Amino acid sequence: MRMSVDDLLTGSALRWGDKEALVHAGRSQSYAALDTAASRLANLLRARGCRPQERVALVLPNSASFVIAFFAISRLGAVLVPLSPNYTDRELGVILGDAGVVFALCGQPHVDRLHGLRPTLPALRDVLAIDDLDQLETLLAGHSDERLSAVADWAAPHAVLYTSGTTGRPKGAILSHRSRIVNSLSGQLGYETGPATRANVPAPMFHSGGMILGLINVIAAGGTLLIPPDGSAEAQCHALEELGANMLLTVPTMIYRMVESPVFRSRAGQHAFALIHGASPIPAAVVARLLEDFPSCRPFHGYGSTEACQLTVLGPEEYRAFPAMTGRALPGIDVRVVREDGGDVAPGEVGEIVTTGPHVFDGYLNDAEQTAAALLDGLHWTGDLATVDARGLISVVGRRKDMIISGGFNVYTREVEDVIHTHPAVEEAAVFGLPDVEWGEVVAAAVILRPGMHLDADSLRRHCRQGLTGYKTPSRIWFVDAMPRTPVGKVRKPDLAKQFMDMQQGDR
Repeated sequence: MRMSVDDLLTGSALRWGDKEALVHAGRSQSYAALDTAASRLANLLRARGCRPQERVALVLPNSASFVIAFFAISRLGAVLVPLSPNYTDRELGVILGDAGVVFALCGQPHVDRLHGLRPTLPALRDVLAIDDLDQLETLLAGHSDERLSAVADWAAPHAVLYTSGTTGRPKGAILSHRSRIVNSLSGQLGYETGPATRANVPAPMFHSGGMILGLINVIAAGGTLLIPPDGSAEAQCHALEELGANMLLTVPTMIYRMVESPVFRSRAGQHAFALIHGASPIPAAVVARLLEDFPSCRPFHGYGSTEACQLTVLGPEEYRAFPAMTGRALPGIDVRVVREDGGDVAPGEVGEIVTTGPHVFDGYLNDAEQTAAALLDGLHWTGDLATVDARGLISVVGRRKDMIISGGFNVYTREVEDVIHTHPAVEEAAVFGLPDVEWGEVVAAAVILRPGMHLDADSLRRHCRQGLTGYKTPSRIWFVDAMPRTPVGKVRKPDLAKQFMDMQQGDR
């Protein structure tokens, strides 16, 4: 089948050409204008030597330029590698090198940084700044709006999305055009996304959830994508009151700030809107306030992974009846909870969530061993532990992988430990997650110093920030003389988490 992700934009442009496709920074773009800009940027990239199947990095925050570049890269037949603009040089260099990126699109502040990395990135040939929409339109002037059709089959790779592994080394999940399209169709049904949707999307679109639930679903459905300056409660209010938003795409941290904001509670209560959240769990007290303070809100709990994106949904009616549950399989998506032998668990029995179908990734780039572990016996083993009840409702209870989810972002403890261990005063470090009412979880670390060495928490955080994005940097650090260990010498991280949770509670 010869269908690509950018065909979703073309289809909407043919049907709703003059309709408002997106709004960002006070400017709107129609579907026709968005489609034309994507074609012109694809032709510009081709003129600069970029070819189908080559990997193109996109290092931009949510913006009109991001959306145009997203579809242009697909239209060229190149493979998207989206990266956070907040990554450090170390993080950028590791991923750009592993992916063999040949071309990078970024904001002006990143141009010098990426050029500085080029001596260690032999594949990187070109870097192009596409900051605001005015600059991009000037850049595109004079380029052909001929629509390229470079994707020969929808099984071809569309993107490589990086997710850190338990070894601390980022893994690049290869996702086909087919996986994006199939998952979008199921998501539009499960999250009730259609032409009337006006979705406010502060969730980062370089991340799997923001990309599918926000960017792809809304554009494919003919809705309107609203891109706010940030995820604050004030920005959400502005979207509801001034831009006519009727869907808010959030993470638990944003919901916490919304229910804590007197302004949001007083103003948003006058509006009916859908609210989609995923990533980390929300404390029961925050859920109770959300449901009580916003009776006109239609809440959806989404669950998925980078490798398979959206898998389940807890819709509004079941959300209000069973708010502690995770959800049930999206339409057309095969999701089960199984024992180690692959057999289905009994109701209430803990097993691992598995999925299979055209929405699943094709494997990890340059990592056959991790691919074999994640794609076994025709199933994608997610690493998430869950139960399923007699109604078919799934409830995630933990993670097999050693991972923290803070503010909706995955943090793998080994990567943080590796950076802490580069400090000359550190002998050993163990990183773990602690529950937090605002962030869901926060990154914490227990550290043993080398004999005779001295170090304080603030100095260690500054050291970490040289090699880690802010959300990965430990917010809570304790210096200890010893770690609790298993008989074979491994650190018992659950014991550390309990010890310091109890300590925090005792301090209150």
